[in-house]
Amino acid sequence: SVLVSCGWNKNDDVFQTQATWDARNTPEDKQFNFMHDENDIIGHITGSYVLTKDGKAVADNDPMPEDFDIITQAVLYNSWTNSENRERMDNIIAEIEEGKWYVSMECLFAGFNYALIDEDGNGKVLARNEQSAFLSKHLRAYGGEGKYEGYKIGRALANISFSGKGLVAKPA
Repeated sequence: SVLVSCGWNKNDDVFQTQATWDARNTPEDKQFNFMHDENDIIGHITGSYVLTKDGKAVADNDPMPEDFDIITQAVLYNSWTNSENRERMDNIIAEIEEGKWYVSMECLFAGFNYALIDEDGNGKVLARNEQSAFLSKHLRAYGGEGKYEGYKIGRALANISFSGKGLVAKPA
């Protein structure tokens, strides 16, 4: 499944090319949980790789593409001693095959800057510092409206490490 794509997601988190590239190998051996509940682990991520938007695989030693997706492989646990757990996973797997579920990534990050887009679609990144930190209250992630003086505002994440993925009914 696609774990993450470069760009702006529906949570107003922005995955810039370089920061996402640097994190491309961090998803492996992380949890695959149900509805982002770390106490409901249904599998784990077994590997990851990069694909360009036209579907070409990118090796670690290849040049970084401008736009890409990180793809993860995972296993879902289907061997359970408890019959309720077996039945639950059989149902989840059947619903995945029917297209009823999505994958949503989970990550940790050690800082962010502000991503801004004006009404004409022009974007820029503003460094987060003492002078600009007031913008955090406008971010949707912190209870704001995601707007400031005509700009859509998001978090351009830095120092990313993917910590897992969730099987969810509604993806970001």
